[in-house]
Amino acid sequence: MTTTNGQHATDDQTTKPAAKKPKSKGAKKTAKPTWTLTETALAYLESLKAARKSESTINAYAADLDLATEVLGAETPIAAITPADVERFNASQQVTTTKSGRAKAQPTIERSRRVLRLALTFAEQQGAIETAPIEAKPRAKKDVPLSQREVLGHDDAKLYPAADPSDPAQIAYASTGEQASA
Repeated sequence: MTTTNGQHATDDQTTKPAAKKPKSKGAKKTAKPTWTLTETALAYLESLKAARKSESTINAYAADLDLATEVLGAETPIAAITPADVERFNASQQVTTTKSGRAKAQPTIERSRRVLRLALTFAEQQGAIETAPIEAKPRAKKDVPLSQREVLGHDDAKLYPAADPSDPAQIAYASTGEQASA
């Protein structure tokens, strides 16, 4: 066997494995990213681009995240954001009023609030924070699956009473008004 510099390798050099590093007995630590609010916003917007969201959606979400960095601080570590900070953002003048002082439309206000929630949830999913600092929002009735909805007391027998057996069905054609034969 010849090495790269032209010398012959000895048996010791060819049969000995390289020395291994000793393994540490301690638990393996995984470094958690420490994202700022700006870094979170940028990462979330990149995920929207990767998901092929429209440019108008990405631009609107970027404007809402700019509001969040304005209110909460661009360099604020997201691990330091509390539910009280999120509430402060939700109630802030930047979220609820326009620059001219008029009240914003409710759907616009809700979108701004939702975008911050989504970005914080994204950071949680990415492992940047342990838990997103948002309070659980009660689900609207439409968000609850049909199988889990509470029955409101509608009784089919009251809504659709059974036909009297002596009363034959009367079906008429809508176009002509003629009675249909059975």
